[in-house]
Amino acid sequence: MIQRIATGISGFDELIENGFPIESLILIAGGPGAGKTTFSAQFLYEGATRFGERGVYVCFAETKRAFLRSMLRFGWDFERLETEGRCVILDLSTVKEAGIQSNLDMILKHVTGMKAKRLVIDSFTAMAMALREAIDIRYLVHLLYKFLQRIGCTTILISDTPYGSQKIGSGVEEFIADGIILMQTRFNEKGELQRELRILKMRSTNHSRKAHRYEITEKGVIILPAEGE
Repeated sequence: MIQRIATGISGFDELIENGFPIESLILIAGGPGAGKTTFSAQFLYEGATRFGERGVYVCFAETKRAFLRSMLRFGWDFERLETEGRCVILDLSTVKEAGIQSNLDMILKHVTGMKAKRLVIDSFTAMAMALREAIDIRYLVHLLYKFLQRIGCTTILISDTPYGSQKIGSGVEEFIADGIILMQTRFNEKGELQRELRILKMRSTNHSRKAHRYEITEKGVIILPAEGE
């Protein structure tokens, strides 16, 4: 039987047989405002507060200060969790090309040091911006894959999808992922913003094949019941 790690996100775990396969790499892709950071932070927060699993959140896209402030709107006090030794927030938002290997070493040090079971890298897109050539990005993907095999925890890798594009991130990272979740936004005929989540891939899992509407509430991401349920 496949061991699984529950996300704790309302309405989501039942779509993936009650959780991600343990030690898997999950790619969360979507455009700006889709809620990728909220989903991923919720995964880490629920792990620390409900399931007793330590976690590491790596900020490449924004500063640690901005992240901590944003999460307080949901009542998620990550600063307190850090003080209690239940999570670590790493600020690598000023990463440069020459520092990628040292940053991976730093992440590994914190994950192994605190025996973390959950890791979020936010985002691969920001991380790859330090590189100049496509071949360098491919090398980074393979380096990251080998790195993740060593750490032994379940990882969420965030990737940005430009509006109107069918390509996920750089078009490379999706091939190493065990699971791919696409979070999209659109306006309906009434001009109202709607959000939809699709599970494109989840190894060793009989996952939902449908699009699921979701909302970002004061409690985080909530998957809405399908119409008629």
